[in-house]
Amino acid sequence: MKVAKRVFMVGSGQIGISNFMDCHVYLIDTEGGLALIDAGVGIETEQILENIRQEGFNPGHVRWLLITHSHADHAGGSWWIRREIGCEVIAPRIEDEILEKGTDEKLGLDIAKRSGIYPGDYSFHHCRVDRSVEDGESLKLGKAQILTIQIPGHSWGSACYLLEFNGWRALFSSDVVFYGGTIGLGNWPGSNLEGYRKNIGKLANLGVEALFPGHFLWTLRNGQKHLDTAVENLKSAWVPPAWQHNHPHR
Repeated sequence: MKVAKRVFMVGSGQIGISNFMDCHVYLIDTEGGLALIDAGVGIETEQILENIRQEGFNPGHVRWLLITHSHADHAGGSWWIRREIGCEVIAPRIEDEILEKGTDEKLGLDIAKRSGIYPGDYSFHHCRVDRSVEDGESLKLGKAQILTIQIPGHSWGSACYLLEFNGWRALFSSDVVFYGGTIGLGNWPGSNLEGYRKNIGKLANLGVEALFPGHFLWTLRNGQKHLDTAVENLKSAWVPPAWQHNHPHR
């Protein structure tokens, strides 16, 4: 599903185009190869590749898979996609080690299963990372420039990816910030307000037009407004508004 000039949504459990546990999976046409943002949960992952075909692209032209963090709904399909099409898997520091060999406790998977987010028999497939990126590191992918902005708080080392293409700026904010400025604070290892307080300021003054989060609504205009709301909320004495995941994704 085309969501912007060079951005497509090729996976999402919420809107029903792939497994119900999948995050939003985005495809970017960089005019020099295709890039995926996240990989879904790793069940029925072939549907993501089929969705790429339906958009008129060859999945074999996916050169890069950028993982925002290692939670299962975002990273569980990495191993399968890497095996099927041989793309380069890119992940932020800290999350790279968890993706490769993290325990269920480190992944937050044990508590997620107890909460009904994943079935009890779900198994996370670890994936080798080909390239680790640091906070502030810029990637040149085709004709696109992508800046890594690492904001621990939702997970141990979650990253947002800022896409710049011919002056147009879009932020893939994963589960760090959502539409409306809510944050992805959860009750699992690696999620804490301290990380948010220390790092949320990195999202100020970016001039973001489109905001593409890992779940829920996205917007093509005034994306910076939602980021600024999150930045301001973290300055308050009260716990900032966070996403509401009180029920399993079904």
